[in-house]
Amino acid sequence: MIIYSGPSELDGEPIVAIITGIKSKSNNSKTGDMPQIWILRSDIHPTEALRTGQDSSICGNCIHRPKKLGADALKKNSRTCYVNTMSFNGIFKSYKKGGYAVADLVKLASELEGRHVRVGAYGDPASLPIEILDTLLSKCKSTGYTHQWRTCDKRYAKYNMASCDTIVDVADAVKLGYRTFFVQPRVDYKDAIHNVGGIKLAHCPASKELGKVTTCRDCMMCDGTRFNHLANITIMLH
Repeated sequence: MIIYSGPSELDGEPIVAIITGIKSKSNNSKTGDMPQIWILRSDIHPTEALRTGQDSSICGNCIHRPKKLGADALKKNSRTCYVNTMSFNGIFKSYKKGGYAVADLVKLASELEGRHVRVGAYGDPASLPIEILDTLLSKCKSTGYTHQWRTCDKRYAKYNMASCDTIVDVADAVKLGYRTFFVQPRVDYKDAIHNVGGIKLAHCPASKELGKVTTCRDCMMCDGTRFNHLANITIMLH
């Protein structure tokens, strides 16, 4: 279902947010069975947005966007985002065919009561109006991540972890009131489970390196600040 269609909070360009998995189960082995929210440019095919840099409307300044534009944009040496383009290309195709109804957010929020939602299976949640998240997530738990934590409204910290790529990012984001999700490239991941300037870091238990001992659905530690979890999470680059 379409949960939002309108201007991006990041640059004012047209975007659409679609929630899937409301009635069908997700097969994602890391997240487990969670409805997922996909955020796309509504007027441009997703791969075209990547090739032209217009994906900034939904991904902002994320460092994992293509570093080269044009024909090389989707190559591994340009784009380090873990999201496979085939997944959101299919969502966009269905959207353009009119395959998704527009949701009544209040009604949908009631239907999601007791469930766990993944916000931003693709796209940054900070591109959506905060009021959309306030309404949709009012009766359920959720996970979310934003690379826009330095610039977006601090109210997004309620629902999102600050996506961090360095220890300095972690320290800065915590000062701004965020809990953090640190994607770290270090080979010895155990080194990351320590206190950095008094900041507690815990390794993601759903990660490959920890043997996927649980799923995001069962862990739910990446839920921002609204449920008062204290740990900041770290994971190996994936």
